Amino acid sequence: MKRLIIVVMLLGAMTSEGKPKYRIQTWTYEGTTFYLPQQRVWLNTNYFPLPFKVWESGSYPFQSKDQAESIIQNWKDSYQKKREYKRSKYYTVE
Repeated sequence: MKRLIIVVMLLGAMTSEGKPKYRIQTWTYEGTTFYLPQQRVWLNTNYFPLPFKVWESGSYPFQSKDQAESIIQNWKDSYQKKREYKRSKYYTVE
């Protein structure tokens, strides 16, 4: 039983590393291609006790792929700054 639990945990860890965190949804409307940046976020609900990840879209679509990529880069930078802030050290002065 313990082996089964360890194997399941390892498989879950391996698959979560391989999933993309960001993507760009594209579609064409009346000859214009639109690009909508999306990121994978945790969703907590009252109906299901465990959180799961869903795709969250940006505020609005762009007509340029570079603009959508810049939004994704902003999300990545923000995430990196949050991680750095959590690792910061504080000194108390008396």
